[in-house]
Amino acid sequence: MTLEESILSVILAVMFIACILFVILGQVTVRKLRKIPATKHELGIEFTSGWDILNVAQALSIPES
Repeated sequence: MTLEESILSVILAVMFIACILFVILGQVTVRKLRKIPATKHELGIEFTSGWDILNVAQALSIPES
């Protein structure tokens, strides 16, 4: 196994773990936010299925100023 193959396999493993964490975020956090009427409308327009999960992930990743 060459160095490039090792780096690629590590990158793919990290991306796979990120996808799993994204699904967990959607199932746990966003589901709770959808149940609250005040926050349901603040999640943004859902162009496709799961778009509101992206909105929540973006809101959590941007620091408050």
